[in-house]
Amino acid sequence: MSLKIEAETKVELEPCVLAWGDKLFIGTEDGFIRSFDANLTPKEAWSAHAVQPFALATSGANLYSSSNDGGIKVWSATGDKITELPATGADVGALHIFGDNVYAGDEAGNIAVYENNAMKANYNVLEEVKDLTFNSPFLFTVRDLYVTATEIKPEESKTRFMTRHTMEGRAPMRITGERLLFMSRDGNSLRLHDATINTTFKQLHAVKVSDMIVTSLSASGDNVWTGGWDGVVRKWKITSDKLEAAGDINVGGCINALVATGDKAYVAVTGGKVLLVA
Repeated sequence: MSLKIEAETKVELEPCVLAWGDKLFIGTEDGFIRSFDANLTPKEAWSAHAVQPFALATSGANLYSSSNDGGIKVWSATGDKITELPATGADVGALHIFGDNVYAGDEAGNIAVYENNAMKANYNVLEEVKDLTFNSPFLFTVRDLYVTATEIKPEESKTRFMTRHTMEGRAPMRITGERLLFMSRDGNSLRLHDATINTTFKQLHAVKVSDMIVTSLSASGDNVWTGGWDGVVRKWKITSDKLEAAGDINVGGCINALVATGDKAYVAVTGGKVLLVA
């Protein structure tokens, strides 16, 4: 099944990271954040960092961004700076929101949990955090060799944690429902695991995604999207604990980032293209 491009826009510089809320936010290599409506009509743009943002996350009326200039900046949806979150001391490359809390992972292995723009807890998992996700009480972190499942209880301890399981794998990584998704060590195969301790995070299925490195992974409900160096956006459906192919499209350039919303995905392509694919 072929996917199609429903909308397209061009930005002046390389689009690096994406976040979807009520509108799309794009971080570009010049340090700007640009916003677009659902149909990719340009809205606000502002200078957020001295260099490209490393990560974006949005929830409600706030947008969070990180780069190598320290800390995490908090913005309104129209670009007004609200505050900065306390820094962990290293570059933050993973930034996600779960419930009311912001989770940030940095290159020194720190996982900071923020609530109401204040640090609630800080754990150190001893290796660079390239991606993270959360299914209470389990925090999953990954670099490029292992996915680690760590039990945390911020209400009880702000620093102590218990490592419960490790699995071979690498970033990127996502959770949808009770299913954990991440890449194999070679970056070519997508692995589907149970996200609970009941099965000790059992692998349910794996599928070859590409002959080249997959850089981007996103999930919305049972829809899963992948993209990477080969320039092909692929859609998958989780059906009976298996990943089934649901369409693909070659977008003509390396995929820097993608973010799913419902049964569609926004895709950032090298060279300045941003696409809405369905």
